[in-house]
Amino acid sequence: MKNKRVAVLDIRSYEVTFMIGGQGVNDTFIICGNKTERYEGYSTQGFWDKNSFKNAVVSVVDSVRQNYEGAIDEVYVSVPTSFTSVKTKGHTISFPSKRKISNQDVEALFASGLNELLATGRCVERSAMYFALGDNRKYFDVSALYGSPTSLLKGALSYYFISEEFYAFISEVFSGLGIFKIRFVPSSLAQARYLIPQKRRESYAFLLDVGFLTSSLSVVYGNGIVREESFDCGLGSILAHLINQMQVEYSVAEEMLYSANISGGAVARDLLWTGENGASYPVWKINDVIKFALDELCEKINEFFESHYKDKKTVAILNAPLLLTGEGLNGITGFAEYLSNRVARVAETVFPDLPYYDKPSFSSRIALLSVALEGREKSGLLYKLKNLFGGKKK
Repeated sequence: MKNKRVAVLDIRSYEVTFMIGGQGVNDTFIICGNKTERYEGYSTQGFWDKNSFKNAVVSVVDSVRQNYEGAIDEVYVSVPTSFTSVKTKGHTISFPSKRKISNQDVEALFASGLNELLATGRCVERSAMYFALGDNRKYFDVSALYGSPTSLLKGALSYYFISEEFYAFISEVFSGLGIFKIRFVPSSLAQARYLIPQKRRESYAFLLDVGFLTSSLSVVYGNGIVREESFDCGLGSILAHLINQMQVEYSVAEEMLYSANISGGAVARDLLWTGENGASYPVWKINDVIKFALDELCEKINEFFESHYKDKKTVAILNAPLLLTGEGLNGITGFAEYLSNRVARVAETVFPDLPYYDKPSFSSRIALLSVALEGREKSGLLYKLKNLFGGKKK
């Protein structure tokens, strides 16, 4: 592949995107190839139809290859939260006497912590929420550690695992395409890194990725994920409710959804929505069906906070907003406002700050591209530990 260009496969719950891109000026990107295709999707239990997924991947890769002059020998693949297991560990290593911390010491901390986890699955990535030395001061930037004299190195570490089955399946799909080098990137971690400024991550941040068939909620702290959970609800769930409750076809349900506005108060009972086919339906009923479907997601979010943060009343957790992204936000006017009221937490939409790609639906693929380019620039251990998860910003 041409220098400083990377190939990425972004896996969403209803579509896959294959993209080749390079770094542009002012934190922009140069897209050299881009193709998206739908497939049967996945739930929290796995792919609905593996052949459907495989065929979609082959289709998008072949499509981009036809118009790309370079060779594709390596692909960065996003791993959705439904296929990722996050394990955290507070870990410390000590030295016989004070020494200046080096990259090798940080690597030893990660390796030692992983050995003690006894977790199943394949560890595809690791990051640190923060590091600390003997004085217990938190270091969110790993490069700030280097050269510091200490006899103790501590870390609040996050490890990201995927099943051997998922690893083998993705590897098989790409080997059939003649691509044998794959780097797996947890999608939630890439989005947290790209969408949330580092300073903001030095406190708790909650990232809600609303997809088509599944959604996920990730707790971000520093340069790591504390915990996360996936839910089998998203944009598709809302469309399904509209189809069933309003007795309409899929295309009409889409029209209803993308023209609806669920912000504000009650709607006049005589106000009608009219579709392209000329049929009319009460606006209040359409809004009620959409809100009822959204309530399923809101209940999952409330259960998550109740389960994990009921007894943690720190200001950082109570005041942290819910950061929203993902294609599930597309077209639902008033989504953030309604969600905010239902979960009693400020909701804020986040997305790439880029021309054309400045929509939540592009968040995962652009975040993956950003991470891949950092990895391509400086590979190896520095890629894993400094540039990708906590190195100095340029």
